[in-house]
Amino acid sequence: MQLNLTVTFATNRYHGRISDEELEFPPSPSRLFQALIASSHCGAYSVIHTDKRDRALQWLESLEPPMVETSACRETGRGITNYVPNNDNQIPLAHIPNSGHVRTAKSFLAKVFPASNTLQYSWRFESDQEADENAAVICKIARLVTHLGQHQDTVYVCGEIASDVESFDEANTMRPVEQSDGDWTSPKAGALDGYRRRYQAWLKGDSKDNVSVPARRVHYRSPETISFDAPMALFELWRDENERLRYDPRDLRQPAAMVRHAMIEWLEARPSFRRHYGEELTSRLIAGHEGDKQHNGAHIACVPIPTMREEGIADGLIRRVLVIGFGCEERNAVEVFEGVTNGINSVDLKDQTVKVGYLKRASLNDAVLRLFTRKECRVWRTVTPLILTGLMRRGRGAEPLIARALKQAGVNENDIDSIAAFSGPIIPKTVRALDYRVADYLAETPRYHAEVIFRKPVVGLLIVGRGRHTGFGLMMPWHI
Repeated sequence: MQLNLTVTFATNRYHGRISDEELEFPPSPSRLFQALIASSHCGAYSVIHTDKRDRALQWLESLEPPMVETSACRETGRGITNYVPNNDNQIPLAHIPNSGHVRTAKSFLAKVFPASNTLQYSWRFESDQEADENAAVICKIARLVTHLGQHQDTVYVCGEIASDVESFDEANTMRPVEQSDGDWTSPKAGALDGYRRRYQAWLKGDSKDNVSVPARRVHYRSPETISFDAPMALFELWRDENERLRYDPRDLRQPAAMVRHAMIEWLEARPSFRRHYGEELTSRLIAGHEGDKQHNGAHIACVPIPTMREEGIADGLIRRVLVIGFGCEERNAVEVFEGVTNGINSVDLKDQTVKVGYLKRASLNDAVLRLFTRKECRVWRTVTPLILTGLMRRGRGAEPLIARALKQAGVNENDIDSIAAFSGPIIPKTVRALDYRVADYLAETPRYHAEVIFRKPVVGLLIVGRGRHTGFGLMMPWHI
């Protein structure tokens, strides 16, 4: 069975945002859930059939995040600001200068729907008497919703229950991927009570942000988007409580090796952990040893992240290392990844045997990391050089070998529009390819910076070529 809530924007515009310069589109399921709560907790609806209402909302919060079918829309108003009188009790007096209303800035940033102005949220559920009754109540509550987004975002919502799972327009359907660093939220068990506590705090004059609300974090991706997802944990490198460690970007292997050593020390101190998950799996994932391939090439990588800014300009020094669980899809592999990344938080960071600092777990919403993982983009450029997986020869330059490395990373060659290779840096504050220090097998093949243009938007962490487990071939989206 499927519960569909169709939201129609009466003014063909949507202004809901998560910051002054960033819209939340599509509106998160949590935002729609709050609208359902607000509409069903006012007036007469706050005192009649409250048991059925609450039971239905608690049922809805227990469902997996919905799919969202969007319509074509365009962004408008970016960079345009209007100043309007703020809500206050000031009375303008002609004989007193500046005695009028305090003015506040209002951004014009919005989404405009040129054709269809509807969105559809679809939850799937197992049919039984209780679930069917709750779904019917949600459909009735949906009729009461009048706003979604900001106060000017007037909507009307229609609910329906489909006995068969409907087919979707794949080009416009966004499917949820639940991850701890997701940009959208969807309610989970306890959300209704959390929002009630938040509202009571607001009535008392307290900050509602101090009240936590249970929620799932999800990514919404279009089927047309090429996604690279893997478990991740970000660590900052600190010398002491007041100073971070900083490493030259040409020495990628040094911070990567120190974090790897911290993981190995953690593993060696826990023989029961090794016995529980097996020597082969723990050695492959944490120590990087070759195994019998039964775990589909799963491997934990330590990728230094150079410090960048939105405009691509920064000092480029390494203050963070991202731990990535490539191929960690099986339950045991995920549990090993979570165990070691939780375990090395706050442990000593050693260069050989000398302590130089410690690791500190950071949020995956870190501003620097988001530059590499959060933008759907067709143009990607290397921050660290891509080490080719073969040698060039007459008639085969760097570009075909870069295409082969992309294919090995999971990119379909038909999704590649063009590739250009460069010996020098193509992002400010990065370093030319030959200046990076390599050794052993990484020195056997050439390395280049590259710009790759895809035919479809790409999102996620894109790392390509040899040495990608130590940070070589790290790419970032580049909006020209």
